[in-house]
Amino acid sequence: MMSSKIQSEAELVKLLASGLKRNFNTDIAVQEFAGGYGIADLVFAKNFLTNQNIIDRKPLNNYYALKSYLSLPQNKAFTLNDIVKASGGGKNIGSNVANILTFDDYISKHGKFYYKTDVPLVNPIKKLVAIEVKLRDWKQGILQARRYKSYTDECYLAILSRYEKNVDKHYLTQFGIGLILFNEENGEIWIKHKPLKKSLVSIYDEVIGLFAKELFLYESSTVQNLRSISFQV
Repeated sequence: MMSSKIQSEAELVKLLASGLKRNFNTDIAVQEFAGGYGIADLVFAKNFLTNQNIIDRKPLNNYYALKSYLSLPQNKAFTLNDIVKASGGGKNIGSNVANILTFDDYISKHGKFYYKTDVPLVNPIKKLVAIEVKLRDWKQGILQARRYKSYTDECYLAILSRYEKNVDKHYLTQFGIGLILFNEENGEIWIKHKPLKKSLVSIYDEVIGLFAKELFLYESSTVQNLRSISFQV
């Protein structure tokens, strides 16, 4: 039984970060995760354990580098100008992308030309779950949780169970958001409403989704797993 009432969202985030690992079959939670539009309070890699991170490459935790790498040709030479075009940015971004991909052995340079190496871009994380945590403001929580749908596979609003009666479940269904309740009397956590699956996924969603998984993979390979991460350029 918990000894006192929860006073802040930060306190609730900490409890959920620990308590929800079993629900999502994982051993890691990342707080303040910015893998795209909006910063999620919590993100879990569903059905993923850190000892499953057996890749022998550095994750591409730079969006422009990932975007460029996916666009560049396989088994064919390309130039710095091609990298700039693939990045969608200017010369400075393109040059930075070329340096990142070369340093991390995703591409190699021979004279004026670049080639992709044999590094496989396979990510063991299959699903990311984002959670927006509020004590009682469910409307703002749903609004914020909607932002994370572009780069995660499931989105939830988490609130204190005593405020569940205020939540209009129609909005959860309408926007495909799940609901997680926390009982501060006994510390119990349960998933009351599951989110709807995405019906249509755009190319942008696929790229930003992979980028978020790369970011999460990079974060889960560090010593400190609960620090803030965001877009890196």
